[in-house]
Formats: sequence, structure tokens, C-alpha cells
Amino acid sequence: MKILVLGGTSFVGRYLVEAAEKNGHEVVLFNRGKTNSEVFKHLRHIQGDRRQDAHLVGEEEWDAVFDTCAYSPQDLQPMLDVLKNKTKTYMFISTISVYDDYKNGRPHESSSKFTQHIETDEVTGATYGPLKVMCEQLVNDTFNEHALIIRPCIVVGPHDPTDRFTYYAQKLGVAGKVAVPGGNEPHRKVQWIDVRDMAKWIVQKVVEGKTGTFNVASNPVSMNEFIDEIASVDIEKVWVSDDVLESADLGVRRYPFWMPISKDFPEGFFVVENQHAVDNGLTFRLLTETAQDTRDWALNRELKAGPTPQQEQAFLKNK
Repeated sequence: MKILVLGGTSFVGRYLVEAAEKNGHEVVLFNRGKTNSEVFKHLRHIQGDRRQDAHLVGEEEWDAVFDTCAYSPQDLQPMLDVLKNKTKTYMFISTISVYDDYKNGRPHESSSKFTQHIETDEVTGATYGPLKVMCEQLVNDTFNEHALIIRPCIVVGPHDPTDRFTYYAQKLGVAGKVAVPGGNEPHRKVQWIDVRDMAKWIVQKVVEGKTGTFNVASNPVSMNEFIDEIASVDIEKVWVSDDVLESADLGVRRYPFWMPISKDFPEGFFVVENQHAVDNGLTFRLLTETAQDTRDWALNRELKAGPTPQQEQAFLKNK
């Protein structure tokens, strides 16, 4: 197959390229050349901005297009205009943040989504989900039965720029006391997807000609199990309650994989149904493997997520 990857050098795109190459497909990358420009030098690159230079990819026919980096209709429309008659499959990375209701059970692919029309293309916590809903609609309207929509939960693994999972991989590789969020309900569930499992599965589905919409997420486990599986050394868990965490001024360094239990989020986190993807062949590697690989990659990495050592010590001292 001849596959065009929009992006392809950061995280999800990087592993899609690797999975496609491993399966013997011809891969071409379209991006601005600004992120990790040193990777995949052996592949053909078309350099340009997706909003201004989409015409550059319309001069060829593609078996599939992998779109990993559209966050608003303004990102998406120029590509759709150019590629609508140029590819057999258009795969779009969306998000489980499209769902607007977590009160009535775990969302599945046909659960209700945000409906508001967002005029701005500024991506914030409030606009991210609704903008992705609008993007999904554009892809489906353009490609119909040739559209493959992927809704991942938190994507984890080596090269993750967000450091959300990487925080735990690093922290739980050092023996001693560890402050852990959610002390008033340690059995609440969390969910993730290893980027390599997702990428391999997406490539397989595209080869099979599979289309439609899929939640791509692991089987949920409790936060307690999550911490135990990631830890590579002896640790002592010190559970910190929602009330304490909510009153703490952590700013952007709040705990990853944690939300306070509330009427809107009774499980305290975004957890979705994954059966449709599992029924279609999605499999998961061991969390211990994901953790160790991430830990090895992130050795001495300065993290952007999770509380600082000083903030964590404040929690530990108050116990």
C-alpha cells in the first residue's frame, strides 16, 4: 500500500510510520519539518503547512491517508478538499473527549457527543472535544464508508510529549514513599492505550479495509493495580484524598490519570467501552512492559506533568 502520513514524526504518527514500514508499505510523510526532523530521513517527505500547502499532496493517488494532527475544521478542510478523490481510506485520530456524558455509564461509539458549533480554532480544555466532533463530521461527510475514525483514550509509551504516563513510570522506578491520588476511592478505574498497540492495530485495520468508528483503549484497571503494575521497585503508597488534591494549588502540575469523583464523572476519570475494538482484534501488551520501555526512554527526562518533588513532599508530610 502507498500511505500518506500527515505529521508522522512526533508520537502517534511516528509509530504509525514504523508499523506501516514494518509491514512493507510505502510511506510518505507530509509535515512542516519542524518536529524531530532527524527521523525517517530514508523516507520521502513532502514539506508544507496543511492549511496552506495541501495541494502538494493532491498530485498523487494514495491507498490510505493517516491524519494524526488535525484539531479543528480549519486544519482539516484544506486536506479534505484536495484528497476527497485521491485515497481509498482516510484514517483520522480523534479522541474520547468527544463524549459529553459520562454520568450514564461508559460511553460507546454511538453515545452522545458535544453538539455545539465552535467558531474559533483555538484548542482549549473547553473546545478540544467539540472541535474534534466537528472534525469527525467533516471526515465522515467527505469519505463516508471510506472513513476510519479512531477515538483513543490517554495514549502512552516512549516519545510521549505530554509526560502523563511518563510521570508514573519515572516516579515508580524509585524506591520509597510515593503520594498517590484518589485516596478516598483507590479502586476507581483508569484506562490507557500503548501507542505501539494502537499503531499496529490501525495499520492492520486499514490493510483489511475496515472503516467506521472505534474507541481505542485498554481494559480498565483500578488505580491501585495501575500503580502496582508500573512500580519496578518496592514502594510505599501514600494515598491522597480528592479533597486534599482539590484544595492544593498544583496548577498545570496536577496528577495525571486523576479527576475528582463528581456527579458528572462518577468514576473519577474518563473510562469508555472498548469492546468494539477488541472484537475487531485490538490487543494489549503488559502494562509492566509499557512502563519499563517508557522509563528507559525517559531516563533523566525533565517532566512537564505531575506534581514537582516539592509538591509531592508536602502531601507526604501531611500524612
